[in-house]
Amino acid sequence: MADREQLWCPSGSAYAPESLVLAVRHGLDGPPAYLPAPRPAAEALAELADGVEPRRLLRLASHCVPHCLNRAGDTCTLATRLTSPPPKAAAPPACHLRPACKWWTQSGPPACHACPQVATRRPGPDR
Repeated sequence: MADREQLWCPSGSAYAPESLVLAVRHGLDGPPAYLPAPRPAAEALAELADGVEPRRLLRLASHCVPHCLNRAGDTCTLATRLTSPPPKAAAPPACHLRPACKWWTQSGPPACHACPQVATRRPGPDR
C-alpha cells in the first residue's frame, strides 16, 4: 500500500488520483467480494460500461480529506455512526487497507465488521 502516514477512507472517491478498488459488489444487494490485492481505480473505471456509476459496483478507497462532509475535526463521524452500537459479524473481511484505514485507526475491529455493509452511495439506475 502507498504512504502509511496518510490515512485512507474505505468509502472514498472513485476519481481521486490515488483511488484504489478494494472490492467488487455482486448485484445491487450482494456483499462486496474483496480483491486479493487493491487495484488502481483508474484501470477499473476504464473497463466500466459508459454510464455505470462506479460506486454502484466497486468498493473504493482514497485518502481522507479535510473537507469531507463526514469529518468533525480529526474524527470520521461515519465510522462513529457505523460502530454505535457495534455491528455483529463473524469475522472482518480480509483487507489490504486496514493498516492505513481511518475507520480502523479510529474505531478498531467494529469498523471492519461494519465495512462490508456500507454502500458509498445508494444504488440507482445507471445513466
